[in-house]
Amino acid sequence: MIAATGDWLTRAPLPSPATDRGFAGVIDVVRSASLGLTTLEENLLDEKKIPPLDASGTVRWPYGTKSTADDLRRVGMTVVSLANNHAIDYGAEGMGQTKQILDREGLRIVGIGESLDQAQAPVFLGTSPRRVAIIAVSTSASAESRATHSRGEILGRPGVNVLRYSPDVTVDPATFAILQRSPIATASGNHDQLTLSGTTIKKGAHTKVEFVPNNDDLREILAQVRLARSESDEAIVMLHSHEPDNQSSAPADFVQSFARALIDAGASIVVGTGPHRLRGIELYKSGAIFYSLGNFTFDYSAIDRRSADVYESGADLYQLALGALGSASNFAVPQSSESIWWQSVIALTTLDRGALKSIRLRPIDLGTDMPPARRGIPIIASAQRAGEILQRLADLSRACGTEILIRNGQGEVQLDKSR
Repeated sequence: MIAATGDWLTRAPLPSPATDRGFAGVIDVVRSASLGLTTLEENLLDEKKIPPLDASGTVRWPYGTKSTADDLRRVGMTVVSLANNHAIDYGAEGMGQTKQILDREGLRIVGIGESLDQAQAPVFLGTSPRRVAIIAVSTSASAESRATHSRGEILGRPGVNVLRYSPDVTVDPATFAILQRSPIATASGNHDQLTLSGTTIKKGAHTKVEFVPNNDDLREILAQVRLARSESDEAIVMLHSHEPDNQSSAPADFVQSFARALIDAGASIVVGTGPHRLRGIELYKSGAIFYSLGNFTFDYSAIDRRSADVYESGADLYQLALGALGSASNFAVPQSSESIWWQSVIALTTLDRGALKSIRLRPIDLGTDMPPARRGIPIIASAQRAGEILQRLADLSRACGTEILIRNGQGEVQLDKSR
């Protein structure tokens, strides 16, 4: 059984299960599985090597230390994905320290590497007939954080396994006419097309913006999934994606298409994180897609609002793709009053040689009713809270064509036994 969880962000050590029965219940659920998965949205730094802030006093995203790795192992995590928008908050050195600290605790790491070849590589666990391959990829990452391939004697850049995308922009005739008059617009040989701030804009019947995945990235990632599946009994992809923004209850269209392509390539489940809120579950062909499992731990009190990047701020990522967001100094983490930030599930999935056998959902509460300073530590949700969480997830999943049976404070995804 696989216990898939949402994003992990903690600054202080987690409590002892001996003194926190709610948290102890969460540990019991994760450790009941043979494999625990989470996405770590922070660097872990050696306490003797923590770099000072630069001369400008730049605020940085929170970081953890060895105690964070201790907690990951204690809770029952087996594999930690670092493929996300915070992988290089403290540069390549911070990423390297994170890897070393996790390695020392015996935790397996996916989604980053000294080159793109390493970042794309799967982690294998177990032996046949229970050999599992795990790959991690992020669509939400800066250009500077993306790992690159080594080319001959030229070493690749350390970083993240990223699926890049670009905007495909079409505007209605009236808007196109206005843009044509812009002093920064560049005409092309095609009268129905122009370039504005490096973005190609086409004239059409209606205005729309679509994200288009980079073909090279897409081809390489899917090839890696196919290879991993050929060398294992089950393949899992951990996918970190904020798109279209943190306020959206549905993933971007290109993320849905990408997740389905991962299943087509051989993945049994796609474990999504990123927007700090639950998104729906889709049963697609022989696999399952968790579009977002929200947060597993989230120490909001440790975040200086000025440290937010475009993804954490909930910025409109369509504008980001168009280069229209303005100064990064305007970004700020949104207020935490919404309950959706503090409610999640642990997805317990049973597979048999790649085939789905069951998906059970255990609701967790990260302190919905607590003051902000005391939120962020998961506990097993009360009966009332569990019902709220599962009903919200059931509604989101129904939009994906998936039914969830809610019974005794737990959810069960209704699988099509004929698949």
